[in-house]
Amino acid sequence: MTVVKKSGRKEEFSTEKLSNSLRAANIGTDELFDMASLTAEFQQIVQGKKLITTKQIDIIVYGLLYSKGFLQTLLKYISYDKK
Repeated sequence: MTVVKKSGRKEEFSTEKLSNSLRAANIGTDELFDMASLTAEFQQIVQGKKLITTKQIDIIVYGLLYSKGFLQTLLKYISYDKK
């Protein structure tokens, strides 16, 4: 799957990058989650897509974190995304 960055640049989707972003957002929170499970759910949602924007990735991640109750991680992920 190809990711279209905010700058318009394209790159191949990386589960590792997504995991790293989630781990960074989770630092300093007391929330424990199964990274493999979250990334698997993300992959299931985007299955079959050839192109995805970074904004679409963010919205999916927001929904996953919110639905799982990881609100501290969600707030840190959102604030990191705005940088």
